Amino acid sequence: MPSTAYLASTRIRATLGRRGVAMVLALLVEALIALLLLFMAPDLPGVEDGARTTTFDVSTGDSEEAAEQSPAKAAPAKASRSQPQPQPVRPPEVQPEQPPTPEKPIVLPDGIIPMTRQEYRSADIAKVQSSAQAPGTSAGADSGEAASSGGGRMPGDSEVAGKAPNGEPLYAAQWYRRPTRAELSTYMSSRARSSGWGLIACRTVARYRVEDCQELGESPRGSGLAGSVRQAAFQFLVRPPRVGGKEMVGAWVSIRIDYEITRANSGD
Repeated sequence: MPSTAYLASTRIRATLGRRGVAMVLALLVEALIALLLLFMAPDLPGVEDGARTTTFDVSTGDSEEAAEQSPAKAAPAKASRSQPQPQPVRPPEVQPEQPPTPEKPIVLPDGIIPMTRQEYRSADIAKVQSSAQAPGTSAGADSGEAASSGGGRMPGDSEVAGKAPNGEPLYAAQWYRRPTRAELSTYMSSRARSSGWGLIACRTVARYRVEDCQELGESPRGSGLAGSVRQAAFQFLVRPPRVGGKEMVGAWVSIRIDYEITRANSGD
């Protein structure tokens, strides 16, 4: 009696044998059907036998026109790259106009007076006819005793009394304030024994003052009265000479002081 294992293996082989035959038959049937479909398929028009590579163009527009236009577009592009580009011309910068600087007024130093052409002509020394003044003429004397001046004078102009030590015209002084007895007596010369006078020439400066005084004469001679006047001159207040109706600060004036000697030797 065969064993159970042998019977089982026999059954398995029989089952696999039948199934294997069925699978082989099924594959053969399917292969036949595929062959029939291939032979029965119709031929497509315009398709030739042989291997072909099919490409697709996805660009828009007419391809021929694009091909014709592309060389024309490329030529100007190359020409534009080869030619230097003109640089833009920058307009010139316009500088803002500076406002005109106001001219500073001319400030003349002390002693210089601005004069017009007419005033210069009237003050010309060559046109001034002067005569020597007597030493005894005082600063406060009448104008008839002083030397006369030339033409071009205006009313109120100072009389020319001669020439200053530097050669400029010397004008008769006009007091702004007469010196007091105390101002004169302080510098009274001890050599003066009698009445007399002293004469000096000074240059006028601002504020009616005088400076650079020099002795011109005295009487009696050797009395020292001219030195007394010169030493006291820093206290004098004298008006500048008038020429052409204007005061000329810096012009020279002659100053004479008369002294009356009394027993107390006090100056007048």
